[in-house]
Amino acid sequence: MRVCDVVSNSVWYDPRVRKQIVEYMNNNVDVVCVGLKDHRYDEEKMKNVPCPVTLADIDEKYKKPLSKVEVLFKEFNRVKKLREAILSQKPDIIHANDLDTLTAACQAAKKLDCKVVYDSHEICVENHQMRGIYKKLNALCEKTFIKRINKMVCVSHAAADYFENKYAIEKPMVITNCSLKAEKTASNDKHDGFEILNHGVYYGGRGYDIIVESAALLKDYPEIKIALRGFGAMEDELRKRAEEIGNENVIFYPPVLVNELIPYASKSKVGVAITENTCLNFELSVSNKIFEYASAGLPVIMSDIPEHRYLNEKYNFGIILKENTPECFKEAAIKLYTDKEFYDVCAKNADRLSEEVNWETEFSRLIEIERSWVNG
Repeated sequence: MRVCDVVSNSVWYDPRVRKQIVEYMNNNVDVVCVGLKDHRYDEEKMKNVPCPVTLADIDEKYKKPLSKVEVLFKEFNRVKKLREAILSQKPDIIHANDLDTLTAACQAAKKLDCKVVYDSHEICVENHQMRGIYKKLNALCEKTFIKRINKMVCVSHAAADYFENKYAIEKPMVITNCSLKAEKTASNDKHDGFEILNHGVYYGGRGYDIIVESAALLKDYPEIKIALRGFGAMEDELRKRAEEIGNENVIFYPPVLVNELIPYASKSKVGVAITENTCLNFELSVSNKIFEYASAGLPVIMSDIPEHRYLNEKYNFGIILKENTPECFKEAAIKLYTDKEFYDVCAKNADRLSEEVNWETEFSRLIEIERSWVNG
């Protein structure tokens, strides 16, 4: 069985695709990857991708600010380049990651008479960044080509319901953005105090400002420490606000490599996964961080969105915030700090979540289906 994994970036920066490649290879699948040589292309990092990779290159004239007409030509050119790269691989199955690869995948599959898996990492047309002609073009592409695929995959049960209802298709298979079982880490070497961690890229809608503001409300609990690990546009603003609050228990850690996130997280006591409902895509998503914290054995304080509720009702591994406010966050932090029995139950259940929901078991279900297509 030969699978062509398709993504519209330089492969290395997409952790879901990297996990797909590894699991295909672990299951003795002949996998190749097709992507685009984008602005983040790094030749040294590409050497770490374990399977053969073909990167299509977009013409330089399409890398500058574009008019509406040029946007259309850029899209046609991008689809053409991806399609040609896929055709050159002659796969049995095309694994199209996200909406921006779907058109090329379906066009190539028609010529090759092969199967297509559409793996939607998000609800693209409902992303707050999707506007104007891009939104209209992407909505048309999804509506047109989603009926031509053989299997759809998405990251949450809430998203699966959305796609089923919107397009009247078979409910997509849920393969959530969980961690590899091999990444599971337990650590008795904890940082001082009761450290509550939020790691990732510092940008709006992810709760970094909420937990920094909560520090002002937690001064009566000096053992509770608020920790942030990462980088991003909000960093200066967050540091300034922490200084204004004057609580020395707000800690900023430098970013680490992706494969170091879970080991470093295991040194904290609680993880934070807040997603604010700024668009339908965010509301129906699931925070990757939940599974990273669970793999580190941490209870989680999380926002009230459908998939977080689904997971917590099933595994009881943390606290769902009533509202995304510093006051509600303070209540959750104090509950986990003062109620040791509750904390221990959540920690134990976080460990159970990571045992039962991991990439190896999740993705193997899809591989079984793909093998049945090829082997009859």
